[in-house]
Amino acid sequence: MLSFSFYLDNGEEEEIVDIPDELYQWLTHSEFSKIGQSEERDVKIDGEITKIAVVPLMGSNRRKLSNFFRDAIVQESDRMLSQLSHSSPKEDYLAASYALRILQNLRKLIEDEKFKYLSRI
Repeated sequence: MLSFSFYLDNGEEEEIVDIPDELYQWLTHSEFSKIGQSEERDVKIDGEITKIAVVPLMGSNRRKLSNFFRDAIVQESDRMLSQLSHSSPKEDYLAASYALRILQNLRKLIEDEKFKYLSRI
């Protein structure tokens, strides 16, 4: 499982979202990977300063990423509702909604203006 990290303006890592391999592969081949230009920044990871590539969450980057996740959530909701219309156990619901919950969490973090940088690596 891979992850995306969200950083505050001071470079401190605040949130980490684990991404299942299948969803990560989809994201890397989607418009998501083309939004924003990565730049090298010093960030704190486990208390140590490290230089990594991050995407600034400012201006049009935040808006474009938010729009991307809104569209992805709509598509995933349609897929999930279709899948759930053929089953009803709670386990099926939890499995079917897993990607949707991750996409929703990513959207909320991107829209949260306290976060200034996103690491997609």
